[in-house]
Amino acid sequence: MSTPTNRPGSRKVAVYAILRVDLDVAQPDLAVAVVEVLPTPDEAEVEVRRLNRLNADKKCRYLWRVTRFFPDGRHPQDNPDDQ
Repeated sequence: MSTPTNRPGSRKVAVYAILRVDLDVAQPDLAVAVVEVLPTPDEAEVEVRRLNRLNADKKCRYLWRVTRFFPDGRHPQDNPDDQ
């Protein structure tokens, strides 16, 4: 999976979400949970392997996906002190 790079001055940061997919849940919207977010794809891959080994006998699967984190919020507001 290709991974984005974080550009200097960018308002967003690439992060790697670890997801748990429960395989025996009746309601699909309850089947997926974000377990944690890590800063590199290598750390995410190692953690997914660890969690899948640890929970091999359970009806769930772990995977990772790249996503974005906006440290200043999605749409930064004007500074209220400037008004």
